[in-house]
Amino acid sequence: MKNITNSDLVNEVKYRLNNLDTDSLLSAGELEQFIVDSNALGIPELLATERPDKASKYLLKGRVVVIVNGTPYGIIIPAVLIDFLTSPEDTNLKVNFANFLRGIRVLASFITLLLPGFYVAITSFHQEILPTNLLFSILASRENVPFPIIVEILLMEFSFELIREASLRVPSAIGSTIGIVGALILGQAAVSAGIVSPILIIIVAMTGISSFAIPDYSFGFHLRYFRFAFVLLGFMAGFLGISLGLFVYISLVCSLKSFGVAFTLPFAPVNNSNGNGYLLSPIWKREYRPSYVGAKKEKEQPKISMKWKYNKMK
Repeated sequence: MKNITNSDLVNEVKYRLNNLDTDSLLSAGELEQFIVDSNALGIPELLATERPDKASKYLLKGRVVVIVNGTPYGIIIPAVLIDFLTSPEDTNLKVNFANFLRGIRVLASFITLLLPGFYVAITSFHQEILPTNLLFSILASRENVPFPIIVEILLMEFSFELIREASLRVPSAIGSTIGIVGALILGQAAVSAGIVSPILIIIVAMTGISSFAIPDYSFGFHLRYFRFAFVLLGFMAGFLGISLGLFVYISLVCSLKSFGVAFTLPFAPVNNSNGNGYLLSPIWKREYRPSYVGAKKEKEQPKISMKWKYNKMK
């Protein structure tokens, strides 16, 4: 949008696109890898969408959308962390409901990333923080399990990822059947055979369900991938290992930039986002576009947008 989007941002996007040298470019995912800044963590720095309403919303906020001919996806530039935890439906809901769902997504992200690691750390190093009855229940459930806790949880996590991948590759008519068979029958059979403990089935199920609550597939995949690292850290050093891992992880995330915009804005560094933080304000208070995109027009609506209401009062 020429009268809204920052010209420097548009020029930077055009510069990167015009300085690519490759024989073929078949998808938006390939293009994203060509133009994104170096990122060893694998965190998605650009937002991909196939929804026209989502692309239009970000265009009107001062972003750039790149569409690859022949593919249904558009790439939204730049993207920050909170963009991957929001859904286009949020703006259609009442503010209270939308913020409630956004809070659930943040909780789901932490569960996806850390819950298996916390379980391994608690059962291996920090049993004293559990209520006595719960501790006895966990110990009783693992009494007949022949494997150490790390083998047990890696086996179940790998099995869950295998079921998820298989359900995506088979025809849709039987995809849900594979999920039900894998989750119920195989899980119950594994418990009955004494291969895994029942509490671990609950942990893996909660982690898997939480990963489905994350709106962006790439970001959810990133959390699922790093979940295994925190499981190993929790097994090696308990809460100390997880804390050190989180310190390194958060430091690396805070160092990322997407086309010159800090990935963790508006929280780190602290920035006045003009009311465009993670939680939504009432629609009549959304007067400004995010300051970190540097839009030409800061305001997207006047201070009094519901003129019908105040005209009657006069």
